[in-house]
Amino acid sequence: MSKDFAKPSSTKGQSTSASKFSVFLTGFITGVCASVLIYLWQSSPNTEIIKEIPKQISSNKVKEMQWDFYEIFPKSEVQIIDKYTEQPDPDDDANFIFFLQTGSFQVLADADARRAELLLLGLDVFMQEVEIEGKTWYRVMVGPLDSELTRNRAQDKLAQAQIESLPLQVRNEP
Repeated sequence: MSKDFAKPSSTKGQSTSASKFSVFLTGFITGVCASVLIYLWQSSPNTEIIKEIPKQISSNKVKEMQWDFYEIFPKSEVQIIDKYTEQPDPDDDANFIFFLQTGSFQVLADADARRAELLLLGLDVFMQEVEIEGKTWYRVMVGPLDSELTRNRAQDKLAQAQIESLPLQVRNEP
């Protein structure tokens, strides 16, 4: 008896796909049921209910509450420190110049790259060369900024460009 191998039987392929689907469906339903049970188990309150009835006060007298602060506050005295009552000088900002240090580099090329980046943002930038413990550092500074308002605006620009800055306040000596 000869068998035709050109046409494979399709019943075998259908049974494997049906069995795969039934395994998936069984696992899915089991997972949903387990999730619901865990949710209900965690959200249920404790079943221990304390059924203790408070005892009623036998006397119907209402005790009068005592408010001591009416007597305590007028008797207490707070010392006022003159330092805190002085008004700040409105021209206080005029005595200071603000700078923002945006970086300190040991390599001049790195400092110059940061300076160029800040110039593209439209800020007034300069570099300051400092010698610390025998090493030369190049500080990239924004400023001078005349008031705290201009300093805050410059800090906002730097923050938008994701550049950290350190505010410095220097006394303006004419």
